[in-house]
Amino acid sequence: MAESQASGTQARHPIVVPSRSDELLRTLTEPVGGPLGKRTSPGITNPGFFTVERVLVLIAAVSALLAIMTKSHCRTAGWVTPDQESTVCWSAFPNSFVDEHLGTLTPFFSEGSPFSHPVLAGWIAGITAWLTRGAGDGAFRQLAFFDLNAALIAVAWIVTVVVVARTAGRRVWDAAIVAASPVLIMMAYVSWDFWAAALVGAGMYLFARQQTLWAGAFFGVAALAAPYPIFILLALVFLGIRTGHLAKMLEMVAAAAIAWLLVVAPIMATNPPAFPDYLKKLIAAGPTESSIYGGLNLIAERMGWPALDVGATNAISGILLLLLAAGLLAVALYAPRPPRVAQLAFVAAAGFMVLNKGAEPWHAVWLVPLLALAMPRWRPVLVWQAAILAHFVALMLFRSKVLGDISNQHAIDTPYFLIAAVMGALATWIMFGLVVRDIFAPEYDVVRRAGVSDPQGGVLLLPREEAASGPSTVGAPPVNKAEVP
Repeated sequence: MAESQASGTQARHPIVVPSRSDELLRTLTEPVGGPLGKRTSPGITNPGFFTVERVLVLIAAVSALLAIMTKSHCRTAGWVTPDQESTVCWSAFPNSFVDEHLGTLTPFFSEGSPFSHPVLAGWIAGITAWLTRGAGDGAFRQLAFFDLNAALIAVAWIVTVVVVARTAGRRVWDAAIVAASPVLIMMAYVSWDFWAAALVGAGMYLFARQQTLWAGAFFGVAALAAPYPIFILLALVFLGIRTGHLAKMLEMVAAAAIAWLLVVAPIMATNPPAFPDYLKKLIAAGPTESSIYGGLNLIAERMGWPALDVGATNAISGILLLLLAAGLLAVALYAPRPPRVAQLAFVAAAGFMVLNKGAEPWHAVWLVPLLALAMPRWRPVLVWQAAILAHFVALMLFRSKVLGDISNQHAIDTPYFLIAAVMGALATWIMFGLVVRDIFAPEYDVVRRAGVSDPQGGVLLLPREEAASGPSTVGAPPVNKAEVP
């Protein structure tokens, strides 16, 4: 990446240094020497071995090791309820391995498999379970299954950090938000959801490089790990309408659909009922405790009121998600300037995270790479992550109370969990609102302060004629040009 390392003593452009421009980082860096000094010019002065990317990789690697340490109690004592909840080391990997019989049944391919996670998670779980077959069938294989899935996510984490750095243009250091994220340290190994975040990050990178078809393919596969990339594709289509590049965006959607079908096709050919059964289970599932609807049901149970049934939950969540799509269209069309791609993508993902009936605190891993590109301001980002972590810890302690009926010393009751859940949702809505504010008032947007149009804009920044004929330098970073109204 030309912006992160020097060639000889001179590079094309200096890069932005957040430790100089961000007030919180200026303070946080004081114990390690303070912000970069006057004689340091990142992107111009040769950094030697420690280029920005390499430093970011080191930070991500340390964070990945810290993330394993948060699960050390369960790795030693085993994943037993309610101990795994009360010690906050619960993970879907080892629990799914036992509860969903991954040692004997391959998700979506074996008839009768009870696997309840998305299709891409089923592929990954099936492959990793097969790779651990030499570890026997007991607790050792369960541990090996967890470790292998965690190791793969650690690799994906490091790759995502590099991809975000390269997507951020001159603000490569903003990828440190992903590399050192407290949310990822606590929750990257909780479920397979990080795969969606990694694939969306790769899709954003390819889109910024004007590789719209490949970007669509990555978004399509990501939609099989979590549904929110569908809303990101919608947001990009709306931006295509605004900038006059709708045809290119529809081509990208077609590529996403083809990639989606290529992943689902082997399942449909091998075990045709598996995917429709998964969709039926998804529709018939009740709301999670952390969702708006699950929270209302907990209050109703406490107060003796009637609860929302599955039909009402599906109807309300469907209407709210349609309103989210309409809001994305309105923001894309009526903002004073076309929103940056990362901004509208974050708004789409954050809105889906809060409004869908299967909301969980670890879904925040979807938002971290997008937030690093959409609003790279450390103070609000860290406050948001603190609220999400409080929600996650409260959920674990609440489940330890419900599932294990243990003493309040190691658990919390419904009101305390609901307070934490509301705090987490409110923090996400605040971030949602701040990004929308930056869209309508670009003077607040730290990315646009330097006169940059949109580092992730890709073909949306090209004149219509050039976009129709294809970029002249395939794979090259887009040139900042005047936006097409």
